Amino acid sequence: MCRMDEPCTNDLISNIYDAVTGADGFQQFVARLAAAFDLKAAMLFTHNVLNGEAKGMWEYGMARSWMESYAIDYGREDQLARHLSSAPIATFYASNVHLPADEYTGSRFYREWVLPQGVQCAAGAVILREGVWATQVVLQRSPSQPPFAQEELQLLDRLVPHLQRAVQMRQRFLELQIGQNLLTAGLDALVMPSLMVDEWGRMVYANQAATRLMEERDGIWIEDRYLCTSRLALTKQVNVEILVALGASRGSGSAVPGVVFVPRQRRAPLTLMIVPMQASGGPLKRAALLFLYDPAGTPSAPPELIARLFSLTCAEAELVVALCGGNTLEQAAQARQTSIHTARTQLKSIFDKTGTRRQADLVALVLSSPAYFVARP
Repeated sequence: MCRMDEPCTNDLISNIYDAVTGADGFQQFVARLAAAFDLKAAMLFTHNVLNGEAKGMWEYGMARSWMESYAIDYGREDQLARHLSSAPIATFYASNVHLPADEYTGSRFYREWVLPQGVQCAAGAVILREGVWATQVVLQRSPSQPPFAQEELQLLDRLVPHLQRAVQMRQRFLELQIGQNLLTAGLDALVMPSLMVDEWGRMVYANQAATRLMEERDGIWIEDRYLCTSRLALTKQVNVEILVALGASRGSGSAVPGVVFVPRQRRAPLTLMIVPMQASGGPLKRAALLFLYDPAGTPSAPPELIARLFSLTCAEAELVVALCGGNTLEQAAQARQTSIHTARTQLKSIFDKTGTRRQADLVALVLSSPAYFVARP
């Protein structure tokens, strides 16, 4: 039974606008919404109406395993979501009111995803729609709770205009805050392709290395501010890892980095590592960093930095950079217009100064040094 009255309605509306600048975004709102309407679970998230992808989620009452199975497998079979995609936005609809009972309860989605959670019915509304992406609210009730009534849906409709404004304001607030954050400048200092996603799963920053990699569109790219891969199942897996990282960034779930291998057409696969931000507050409390390792890449480092790190001469540092770029000693000597004898003498000196004995050990040592994590200015 809905517990809504005028003071409760005003409290929820106030809570919606608190989310605009709040460190937890809409997390407190979905929890209060669940209490006010006697719900089993409540969610606010962005959903792809064509393939079921889910990005950027605030949830209350839903286990991670069910969230993952929805995002990867069952989301595209959600009849209520399909109804929402074709119905007018800014209006709440309920499965027990607007869907044919036989069609809903006879589906695989209902048997394998709805019932095992202890869910009897659901209600939802599209708050905003941008192309194939819909930001929506979904509410669930268990068999021990009453089905949704038309009067309750009308009460929920009163919240929608406020949610629309608050979501748009929140997105703009994050853009301004993250754009001003010093971390974005730090990402550009990295050789490794690095990206930042906000709490909606949108790419809000890519350093120069990541921008170049995305422009190649080989296995992975950015489209409409979302990360895409050449395989839908892989894209959904990436989305789930991002959702988990976003949850961990605000203290919910594991903070262990997610790792996904991204195949490419003619080159070795990329390794994508997804790391939750561990900021104590502000917009970065719910954000994630993505790092891409390209084994086929040949990064370069300033010889002067190599020289300072390992106490080498300029000529020795130039030789090290050439070797780390995949050149043989003979190729490095030829490119630098020195004799092979000179190159061998320099290499012996480099071995002595770095404490290495083999060329492979030298390259491994230098590539793992700070010189290859910092981009050229």
